[in-house]
Amino acid sequence: MPGQVGMDRLRIKPSRTRRWTSRLILAVGVLTLCVTPVVSVGAWLVMSDPAVAADVAAEGDLWPIVRAIVETLGEAVRDLLELL
Repeated sequence: MPGQVGMDRLRIKPSRTRRWTSRLILAVGVLTLCVTPVVSVGAWLVMSDPAVAADVAAEGDLWPIVRAIVETLGEAVRDLLELL
């Protein structure tokens, strides 16, 4: 009733389409936040270390990039801990 103060409004349940859309957008956002740093580090390694790029091109195997990413991140964490 319009004259009553302090009463809650009736809540309308969101449609299933709206729920699934919001969940999909959330999942895409989380995936993007997880994948973007790995891809950028991989691109940086390919540009800064041509030997890794040559290994990947010759063998068609991505493990040299994965290994280089892990080594680079390990060195970064070690250097950060040394500063602390």
